[in-house]
Amino acid sequence: MIKNTHDIIGKDYQHTIIGAGPAGITLAINLAKENKKVLLIEAGGWEFSEKSQKEYEGKVIGDSQYNIKHSRLRFFGGSSGHWGGMCRPLDTIDFSHFPIEKKDLNPYLKRSCDILEIPGGFNRDRRISKDFKQIEFQYSPPVRFNKKYRAYIEESKNIDLVLNTSVLEIVESKKSNSAEFLKVVDNSNNFFNISVNKLIIACGGIENSRLLLWGQHINKKLFSSLTIGEYWMEHPHHMTGSFIMLNSVFDTIFDHSFKGKRGYVYIQPTDAVINNNNIGNAGIRLKYGKLPRNNLKDLVREVLCVNEEYGRELAELLDQNLVCGSKVKAAWEQKPVKENKVELDFNNKDNYGIPRVKLSWRVNNDDLRTALVFMKKLGILFIDKDIGTVGVNLRLKDEETEQNGYGCCTIGGHHMGGTRMGDSSKNSVVDKNLKVFGVDNTWVLGSSVFSGGGHANPTLTVIQLSLRLASHLNNTKNKINL
Repeated sequence: MIKNTHDIIGKDYQHTIIGAGPAGITLAINLAKENKKVLLIEAGGWEFSEKSQKEYEGKVIGDSQYNIKHSRLRFFGGSSGHWGGMCRPLDTIDFSHFPIEKKDLNPYLKRSCDILEIPGGFNRDRRISKDFKQIEFQYSPPVRFNKKYRAYIEESKNIDLVLNTSVLEIVESKKSNSAEFLKVVDNSNNFFNISVNKLIIACGGIENSRLLLWGQHINKKLFSSLTIGEYWMEHPHHMTGSFIMLNSVFDTIFDHSFKGKRGYVYIQPTDAVINNNNIGNAGIRLKYGKLPRNNLKDLVREVLCVNEEYGRELAELLDQNLVCGSKVKAAWEQKPVKENKVELDFNNKDNYGIPRVKLSWRVNNDDLRTALVFMKKLGILFIDKDIGTVGVNLRLKDEETEQNGYGCCTIGGHHMGGTRMGDSSKNSVVDKNLKVFGVDNTWVLGSSVFSGGGHANPTLTVIQLSLRLASHLNNTKNKINL
């Protein structure tokens, strides 16, 4: 039920969750259904407000186009409020940096799909060549957690929700390696201390790091040895090239029965291509028949310069309206590197004296090489199948871009890493059960725990991780409620 902040002081909650986005809401409901008393703290209100959103301002070093204020939302339901709905679980190969495997999340896939209102299954991937497989995405309506779960939370007897309440500090215990209480402030500028038993930080892929970094700064021991904020990742999105092909052959190569909402066919490199070329995973989007005729002519001219005989053949087919083509779009994996990180900006503080975020992030040469490799492989596929030709965006091969990779791409607004999951505190923040290393009572939840990004939108995996953490905290095995 809904509470004012002063009404919860002195109450004994078994679990305190900071953040009422998809991760926090999913976890809270599953804990509550096992009769656990849960406090859910949300910094924003029921709906978007510019005043609340302003708290997400910060500085970006590297890619100046990245806007960390508008790429996330600060109200109940979190960034599900602008999520596009694309769903796909991570691939087996994506877990190479994780301390868990894909099979550890599989038991939570069906229920996650139910929550996001998609069919599930994801068993239609098919190999189309030695280098590529066609893959399946599914589309949520999309589910807005604000609308779907507001009434449930309001009526819950085991969940108390406080809105418009910002957590300022996590304060350590003097007697143990644990968090003892939270310093919070409400919209009326009233300050409170809230005692915690088990604390779960689920503020999102940037704020999780910010809150932990601030806790590391102000406490003597809590979080002291952790590499918080490092290995932050995004999904670069870009027009990586274009293609032309015979009208008659597209359907013989690609299965249109599970194409995307906008008519895209999705393919990705095989594990062998990824491993043998040391590149990241990628989701490549093809849609034929949409390239304007003048653009097709330009592409044919480019081919004519490279391969005169093949170019003439294409030109003749173009005149007979037997050739189609389109742009190649892609979203791909950004490899985790220490240099991409969330930091505190001590020169830019909020109204309560807490440093805002400074995000150091860029697309580097290795990230660009991933795109260049899969585009070259795509070109080989078209040649081997004798179906057309592929043109690579010269920006991927431009010397200046290779030296200053940032700015080459748009981004997905997928904030991953910073509190990564791992086997050791030397290069990770949480263990395989999302418990913070060296802290007895604190867990972190959300895409910030991703150790690798793959290319799939992170929402589905976040829900799987939330259900898995609920099972762990409830001491139940694969018993899922929601």
